[in-house]
Amino acid sequence: MKRKKIWILDGVNLDHSQEIAIYEANDIDYLISTNESIDEDFEKFGKYADILVVEASITIDVNFINKLPLCKGIISFGTGYDQIDLEAASKNNIVVCHLNYCYEEVADHTLALTLALLRQLPTYHKNLTLGQWHSISPKPIHRFKHITVGLLGFGQIARNVAKRLQAFGFKVIAHDRYVTQNLFQMYNVTSVTLDELLQQSNVLSLHVPLTNETSHLLNESNMRKLPKQAIIINTCRGGIIDEDALVRLINEKHIQGAGIDVFQSEPPDLTHKLFSMDEIIVTPHAAYYSLEAIEDMQRQAAESAIKIIKGEQPYFPVT
Repeated sequence: MKRKKIWILDGVNLDHSQEIAIYEANDIDYLISTNESIDEDFEKFGKYADILVVEASITIDVNFINKLPLCKGIISFGTGYDQIDLEAASKNNIVVCHLNYCYEEVADHTLALTLALLRQLPTYHKNLTLGQWHSISPKPIHRFKHITVGLLGFGQIARNVAKRLQAFGFKVIAHDRYVTQNLFQMYNVTSVTLDELLQQSNVLSLHVPLTNETSHLLNESNMRKLPKQAIIINTCRGGIIDEDALVRLINEKHIQGAGIDVFQSEPPDLTHKLFSMDEIIVTPHAAYYSLEAIEDMQRQAAESAIKIIKGEQPYFPVT
C-alpha cells in the first residue's frame, strides 16, 4: 500500500518533533519545507502530498491549491487560517482546519501587556535606568476599578481574558455579533455595539480573526472614537490595525500606548516607527507560546492529519 505523504510548510522554523513522531509511528512520509525550498520541494514531494500542514507565514492561494491534485486536507499550524484561500480549497474538495491550543497563553499575554502599560512599567524602567528616581508617572495612572476594558470579539481567548481582567476589578465590555446574549451574561460581560465599544474602552483588546470584514477595522477614524489616552492591545492578527494611523495617533497623544504581538507583515520591517516608540511594547508573535501549548499544537496537527487521511472529520474544521 502506498505510504501517505504530509508536506509541512514552515517559514519560521517551528518545532515539529512530536508531530513527526506521530507520523513515523503511523508509517506516514513527511517533508518540512521553508520559503526558500518550497518550489524545489513541490516537484519532488509537494504535488504528491495528501495533507499540507501550513504555518501562518506561508500563503496558500488559489494558484497553489490548483496545483495539488492529490491533496485532501490543509491544516493551519496555528489558530488563524487567513493565509489559506478557503474558497479555492472548498472548490477542490480540500478540508481546511485550524488548531485550538493556546487560549490560556494568549489570554495571559494579553493581561501582561495590559497591566504593564496601565502601570507604566516600561516608562518607570527606562527612567530609572537613566538615573531618574521619580515615583510619580508623567502619564496618569488609575485604579483598575475605574478602567473599562473593551474586547473586540468574544471567542474562547477573549472569554479567558475577561475572567482574568475581572479578578483585577476591571469593568469588561465586549462586541461580537456572532455570540449570543446568554454567553455574555454567563461571563458577566456587557454586550455593546462597535461604536459603543470604541467610545467607552480605556483599553481596547483585539480578539477577532483577520477577514475582509475585520481587515484594518481599527483604521484612523475608528481609533479616534476611543477615549483620549486609551491603550490598544493586539494579540490576534496584525492586519486588524492600520499601523501608520496608530503611530500618528500616539504622536498626537490621542492614544497613550499599545501592546502589539502581531504585525501587518511578519517578520515585520523593524525600521517602522512602531519599533522605536517608547509608548509601544512589542513582542514577536509570541503570545501563543508555552511548552504545554507547543505539545498541544503538534498533537492536534498530527491527529487531524491522520483523521483526514482516514476519511474522518479533523479537529476544528473551517470548510
